[in-house]
Amino acid sequence: MRQLQRFGLVAVMGAALVALTLATPASARKFQMSGSWFVRNGQVFIPLQFAAAGMNGTKVLHASKGNLTGAFFFPNGVVPGLGGVSANGMSPATLMIPKHRFVQDVMAAIPLNGITLVQITTNFGVDAPFQAATLAKSGGPGSFTWCPGNALCLAGTGMLAGDPPNGGTRNGRIIYNAGANKFGGALQMGLKRGGDNVFKFNAAPMQAGHNIFGSAPGTRNLAPGAGSADNPTTEMVFLKRGVVTQPTMAPAPNNLILFPGPKLTVGLGLSNTMTGMIFYLPQLGTGPMGTQAGQITSNFGFSHTTGTVIGQQTVGTGGQDFFTFKGSDMRTALGAGNIQSVAGGISFRNTLAGQTPYISMHKITITMAAPIPSMSPAGFAAAGALMLLAVGYVLRRRLS
Repeated sequence: MRQLQRFGLVAVMGAALVALTLATPASARKFQMSGSWFVRNGQVFIPLQFAAAGMNGTKVLHASKGNLTGAFFFPNGVVPGLGGVSANGMSPATLMIPKHRFVQDVMAAIPLNGITLVQITTNFGVDAPFQAATLAKSGGPGSFTWCPGNALCLAGTGMLAGDPPNGGTRNGRIIYNAGANKFGGALQMGLKRGGDNVFKFNAAPMQAGHNIFGSAPGTRNLAPGAGSADNPTTEMVFLKRGVVTQPTMAPAPNNLILFPGPKLTVGLGLSNTMTGMIFYLPQLGTGPMGTQAGQITSNFGFSHTTGTVIGQQTVGTGGQDFFTFKGSDMRTALGAGNIQSVAGGISFRNTLAGQTPYISMHKITITMAAPIPSMSPAGFAAAGALMLLAVGYVLRRRLS
């Protein structure tokens, strides 16, 4: 009997040694992340911000060399990021970002000139990434130039007003210059709710028209952040028709509407004193779910890169866009440190007044602190082996 017990002890210790021999170091490291996500998606910055603008002849020029001077923190700041991320491999380490790392609910109400535009209000909710994301070596879209309706457009031709026409590319162009290792991948923002762009529908009595923008119920997956060089991600947005209200007290110039008042009816009466259907702004089209849309927007987007993204457009009523965003990867071989990833795209907003292109630009900055200690597979194997050795030691004492 004692011999069998000793044989069992030898077997237990042998299993422990095998476990230690087979255990291999884990390649994944966990990091505590902090960061920010800057978003200019189509016509508006999310959360609401205003970019400094100049003039190029008679056109408004939104110009940038990467920092959008005058845009940050008025009235909102960038979307903050926080939480755990992980990396594996090295030089450069693959970065894996789970969902819900950039989460923010933010509201703003800004009075405008009061002549044609009265105010803009927002109630955005950000929950990003929309899906868990992986940025890796050779994961970016590479270097390319893309123009809607003209796949042969060139990066060296002119885009600003006064330059020669260049084959129909003046309604927009996206240029990508790949960074080191063609690092990048798909990383998209999830957006909830939206806002209200209020304009003066009638002067006397003062009546306010409401152009609703943003998302339908649920969370949108914004187009910029995914898509290859020859196959951009597309997103169609159908915005419901707005209504017209008559404030009970008209606001002074550069002031908010404090007393919204009732809606207009189809007979241009007031809904609180007359019967009749509510008056809606004209319908432009119908969405796939039957939405009677007053505005229809087509969005095109491309994946993230640590290289450089340039976005330009020179036509339409919303001014000229010229944005240049530059990414970088300043992490250690194992993945700690700073990384900045950028993505771009073009939006085309269609209203009864016509079509206007807007450049969309996303910039994500992430700082990874020192790795978070965790138990790797090798650690679990070693712990198990130590437990087995402890049991063996107890058995040996009892046998001796």
